[in-house]
Amino acid sequence: MTGQSRRRMLLGAGGLAVAGVTGALFPGTAGATVGSAEWGKLSSLLRGKLVLPEDREYHAAKALFDPRFDGNMPLGVVQAATPEDVQAAMVFAREHGLPVAARAGGHSFVGASATSGALIIDVRRLDRITAHGDQVTVGAGTTIAAVQDALAPLGSTLPLGMCRTVGVAGLTLGGGVGVEVRGYGLTCDRLVSAEVVLPSGGVKRATATTAPELFWALRGAGGGTGIVTSLTYHTCPAMPKDIARLSFPVDRAARVLDGWAQWMPTADRGVYARFEVAAADDLRCEVLVVSPGGGGAKAVAGLLDAAATRPSAEDRRTLLYLDAMRELDREKPKPRTTRIAGSDVVAEITPAAAELIVDVILDRARSGAVGRVLIEPLDGAVGEIATGETAFPWRDHAACLEWIVNTPDPPEEAHRWILSANRAVSAISAGAFFNHVQPTDTGRRCFAGNLPRLEHIRQTLDPDRRLRWGIKD
Repeated sequence: MTGQSRRRMLLGAGGLAVAGVTGALFPGTAGATVGSAEWGKLSSLLRGKLVLPEDREYHAAKALFDPRFDGNMPLGVVQAATPEDVQAAMVFAREHGLPVAARAGGHSFVGASATSGALIIDVRRLDRITAHGDQVTVGAGTTIAAVQDALAPLGSTLPLGMCRTVGVAGLTLGGGVGVEVRGYGLTCDRLVSAEVVLPSGGVKRATATTAPELFWALRGAGGGTGIVTSLTYHTCPAMPKDIARLSFPVDRAARVLDGWAQWMPTADRGVYARFEVAAADDLRCEVLVVSPGGGGAKAVAGLLDAAATRPSAEDRRTLLYLDAMRELDREKPKPRTTRIAGSDVVAEITPAAAELIVDVILDRARSGAVGRVLIEPLDGAVGEIATGETAFPWRDHAACLEWIVNTPDPPEEAHRWILSANRAVSAISAGAFFNHVQPTDTGRRCFAGNLPRLEHIRQTLDPDRRLRWGIKD
């Protein structure tokens, strides 16, 4: 029997016959040992490759961005070459009662895409990019860099994050914040449709009309509903950018943050500004301002007027879109570095709240340890979508706070500090941002009032809870 014949027998005629079938009809033996013969059958179905623990390339196949997860031991890694490979792997996992996790960019802060005891479905080879009119379709393994590099010559882009090695699929499924967020919304807000392999092994094209509940979940919480193989988006213009980096004395940090918070909602929608205060080798306070080309001076003046202070240092430059994105990426961590992170989402930053946030970092500095907070805006186009219209719940909120410790030693201490930061700002925090999920985060903290609907969708699509997506059920 040929590999293609075996594929048809497993998947059904046309590869779609199992759509809608749940794991309850294929009970398998959860936690059972899968024999070499069974693994061999799966391997014969794939155009890509199955890598098992005894294989020489196993450690490289399971390695993530962060070496902290090198000790994780997945059951195997399916390096999918086609969407049908993803489907074959999902059916195999269903029949054998195996947990499943997807791997695209591999940047999960909790190592979800190398979960021990799970079958990892690696979609990085699904990286085709096809632009058509004002839309673009990308494979689920595509990175931010690949999308920007492909679209910029066409004069278009997507609202994407600044770390160019991040996978677009994971970014989208968690929401997605970047420099275009105030003008064009979250990455997930530009999503038009997605091809999804469901936990049953069936395939669904999700749009607002063909599969509205699945499509709703994909925009902010999609990792718990299936494995995406491709995504289609509405693009937005790729324009030159003014980039300004402003440094301030740390004793004025709370004043600057308060000014940032009052000014940001009044700024032009094309302006993005990120506040940072950090305890590192020395204390520092910086604001990054990214504006449409030629608009930087006005944006900086607006911020400084609101903060009623002047920077101690300033760097400004005007760059073509792609050059600007590469410049912004330079400050991001490089592969195989450890970064512990967590988050809080706040509805408002008052003068008292600004003092509270800055004090968390000052206390960290006084302890002699490192840590920082990055504060990004969630106003503008983000708030034009109602809270319940997508799984992403933070539509009436001012900002996301990301607490970070780079290269911590030990990581456990960094986790404890971030939890203490969460507690310190709990009076003003509404919850957490799923793109920055931390090990202790819950569904309630990440999805707030949208959780009951999300849980109903997940129960329908994955009743056995085999998908591992970064939050413990």
